[in-house]
Amino acid sequence: MPKRVETVEDMTVLLSIHDISPIYEDDIVKTYDRLSDLDITKLTLLVTPFYGLKKTNKISEDSIFVKFLKSLDLEMAMHGFSHFSKSGSLQEFNGLVHTKVTSRLKDGVSILKKGFGLKPSGFIPPSWESPPKVVKAVKELGLGFCVNGNSIHRFSDDTIFTTAERIVSEGKRTLNIETSLIEIELGGSLQIGIHPLDYRTNRLFEVLEDLKDRLGYKFMGYNAYLT
Repeated sequence: MPKRVETVEDMTVLLSIHDISPIYEDDIVKTYDRLSDLDITKLTLLVTPFYGLKKTNKISEDSIFVKFLKSLDLEMAMHGFSHFSKSGSLQEFNGLVHTKVTSRLKDGVSILKKGFGLKPSGFIPPSWESPPKVVKAVKELGLGFCVNGNSIHRFSDDTIFTTAERIVSEGKRTLNIETSLIEIELGGSLQIGIHPLDYRTNRLFEVLEDLKDRLGYKFMGYNAYLT
């Protein structure tokens, strides 16, 4: 039986801060403060359990950083395991067999569950792209959803939600949204991923302010929308 496909409601932004890791601790605090100044407080934290496979970047329940994140009372989803493959690619699951993918994801869920005291709501891969075997493995682990490109797989009823565009910033000085402008002006649904360095490097926050104040978009976390 084919899966049901639905379009995310127009004028909706599924908003997240990605690359949540101790390496960006100060920047994440400033990013959240900047969003609060814009009165944007509904979003998903995309946490990488073991960023770069460096011990100092592993999510730990005893850290002040994790206590701060928990105090925000926001949705939390998993964002890769280490974020990078051994070769440095963002496609950390490419080339891995299914059992290895499942093992990595299981370890990541375990780290986050121990650190935050709860299971992540879903999984969003680095760069928002991953092989189909990742979607399958995430479902097997019992998480609620998995994103792959413009598709959001909700596992409770196997519905796929689609967005018109996605804007994922990597914290670089320039941010190219030209290909998304038409959909934005038409009010098409968006996925927007904020990098912790965006508040000081590019104009993404100006885009968010314009979406909210001029165009009237509403901002939501992934799990809030899906449930």
